[in-house]
Amino acid sequence: MRFTLGMVMAAGLLAVPFAASAQTFSNAKLPKLSEVRTLSLPGVFPDDPNRGFLHSFKLSVDFGASLTEKTRQPTRLKQNSYGTQVGLSFGFGSIGFASISGNYSRETIKSTILAFPLSLNGNSDAGGGDLVLGIAPLPFLRVGVLGGFGLGGNSYQFVGVPAAPVGADSSSYRFGGFVGASYPLGPVLLSLDATIVTIRSRQAYDPGNIPPVAHFGSTIGLLHLSAMYNITDRLRLTAGVVLNQVFAEQVAPAEQRLDRNWFTLQSGLTYQINERWEVSLKGLTWVGNQRLRYSRGTLGVAYRF
Repeated sequence: MRFTLGMVMAAGLLAVPFAASAQTFSNAKLPKLSEVRTLSLPGVFPDDPNRGFLHSFKLSVDFGASLTEKTRQPTRLKQNSYGTQVGLSFGFGSIGFASISGNYSRETIKSTILAFPLSLNGNSDAGGGDLVLGIAPLPFLRVGVLGGFGLGGNSYQFVGVPAAPVGADSSSYRFGGFVGASYPLGPVLLSLDATIVTIRSRQAYDPGNIPPVAHFGSTIGLLHLSAMYNITDRLRLTAGVVLNQVFAEQVAPAEQRLDRNWFTLQSGLTYQINERWEVSLKGLTWVGNQRLRYSRGTLGVAYRF
């Protein structure tokens, strides 16, 4: 019943909103760009005889907030999410790169079933981890795989109804691959990345709920065009647009399918404090999805060593 976008990740890549009925609590999930993350351009590692097999480490911490709202559906929903993600990226050998990340979020949910109407409030805790492995066989080309998992616990209660809250535990896993290329055009670095991700999810409810367990999932493709421009020696601007395309989707009981395709607009600023420290501010919003609105902003800090 909650829409917990669990990637895209990567990845973390990849919680979405929920729909409730009088008889069932269910959860439908599609990857979002907090789970299915567009991969940053890997560095071209120069030859260095003093460098070890593992090198170019970057530790990052991001604090984010997101807003999800359902539109044109039988259930009105507003979901606020606040969370953090910790990631470590590094190079291996002369052409390999990898990243490992973990995330946690706290969600508050307010929903109204329009047919009654009946209001419902909920809370959710969600966490997970992601791994990305890739190679850059040429300075402008990259290819790799990604995978991750998610875990969550939820509690929902109808407003004004003297009944105990309904709880549920959810789990998911995700896997996929990507290929990308970059090309410098004057002062601008252009990048094009294609990613495909499959998510499989399971949610088990408290005794007495019908159904007791729900299974759902989706396969989604993302085509991401981005541009990076150095405003100054320390300040960098990035902007991008993503085409999201759903190839396959299995929804939970009482859920409705989302649009098959929509766009995501992204922008960000990164400030290089010195050779080791940087801070960033990023935002994204969905455009053209008639059933769901989603926006997210993050503030991050990173340390290179």
